[in-house]
Formats: sequence, C-alpha cells, structure tokens
Amino acid sequence: MTTHEWLRVHRLPSPRAPSDGDLESLIRWKSADAVVVEVAGEVDLCTMARLAEVLDEHLRARPGVLRIDLGEVRFLGAAGIRVLLRAQRHAEAAGVHLVVDPGGSRAAVRALELLDRLQGTGR
Repeated sequence: MTTHEWLRVHRLPSPRAPSDGDLESLIRWKSADAVVVEVAGEVDLCTMARLAEVLDEHLRARPGVLRIDLGEVRFLGAAGIRVLLRAQRHAEAAGVHLVVDPGGSRAAVRALELLDRLQGTGR
C-alpha cells in the first residue's frame, strides 16, 4: 500500500487550529533565590513568544532556581517545547537551576514524556 493509498484509507485528524493567544503566566512565588512561574492555557506557535519573553526576563535576573509550573497547561505543542529547551540552555549558561514541573497537566506530561523518549534514543 502506498502512502497515498494509506492516507485515503486512514483519515488523519485535522490540524489543530492555533490558539488566539490563550496563555497566562503569573509569578506564584518570588524571592532573591527562587522564582516560580505558573503557566496556564495553551502553549503553541501563537503563544510561544510571550512565554519566551517571560522566561527570558526571569533568567536575566539570575535567580538560584527558576521553576516553571505547567500544571494548568491545556496544550503543549512543539513550539512550546522549543521555548522550554531554549530556556534550559539559557539557564545553564546563566547558572540558574531550571525546573520544569508538568504538575497535573496531561498535555504537559505527555509532551515531556515524548521529549524524554526522543532524547533517550539519541535523536
């Protein structure tokens, strides 16, 4: 069966429509040594710039620990994963311990588990 034939038989889901900027972030805790940023909503191509901006701002302040709480995230797409990986690189360079906590978000847990599996295979 060719790919074209397979696609005709097995309908793929429609692509997810990008959100209209449905992302919220707030500082849940801030001290000289630690910042906890709570992220809620959808983290996708339309909202990734806002998340990157928030994380960059906190990383520039160089707290000892920056914790990203994703417990209220309803969708975490590839663009959001890229932002988190970029934040991890910047945190390492700045000497900040970055903690990404998926909390009870199924979307965040699934996306981060997939990332772990892909990184574990050397890809």
